[in-house]
Amino acid sequence: MEAEEAVKMGFTESLACRMAQRMNKEREGEYIDYLKMKLGFEMLLINLSKIVLVYGAAILFHLLWQTLIMHGAYFAIRKTAFGLHASSSMMCSISSTAMFIGIPYLCEQYIRFNNIQVGFIGLLATLLLYRYAPADTDKFPLLGKERRDKLRRATTRSSLLIVFTALVIPSPTVKALLLMGILLQVLMILPITYKLLKRSYNNYENYDAKNV
Repeated sequence: MEAEEAVKMGFTESLACRMAQRMNKEREGEYIDYLKMKLGFEMLLINLSKIVLVYGAAILFHLLWQTLIMHGAYFAIRKTAFGLHASSSMMCSISSTAMFIGIPYLCEQYIRFNNIQVGFIGLLATLLLYRYAPADTDKFPLLGKERRDKLRRATTRSSLLIVFTALVIPSPTVKALLLMGILLQVLMILPITYKLLKRSYNNYENYDAKNV
């Protein structure tokens, strides 16, 4: 059965399948263990391919450190705020490359923020994160009020730390990169963004309602 799944797969899924088969055979695991490992390997390979694509493009356009800074700020918020995902892996790769190459380029060439602007925009962004984070998706509902509250507090702390860092760093380019990283993640959690893209919002409510 495992071998049959390797038929008519894409390269990434096929490679993940073979890796999972090999490891599961060595561990003498059950079929469910194979499926879990296959999914894990597939996610790892997909994320690695996106990293290579984005940072390869960053190196090509001489924007490596700029992309690293903005991506770092974005990921620091993203890991607890969650939010929208692209509808497909290819769309994710295209949009990620456009965002993490295009925005750093604009920050390097045109976008500048002084400390007053950083403080005002950063505070507004943090308030929006506190209000709307974490944001889930239909495939990954964030169940449990206590868990959501914990993620919201962590998101708020991360945002404030990044804003403070942007305030004390003298470089206008770095200020802009840090702030744009936060703002990009804010965009990913706003209800209006979900509505424009016709995606369901607060999906946990569907599960909470069933438990009432």
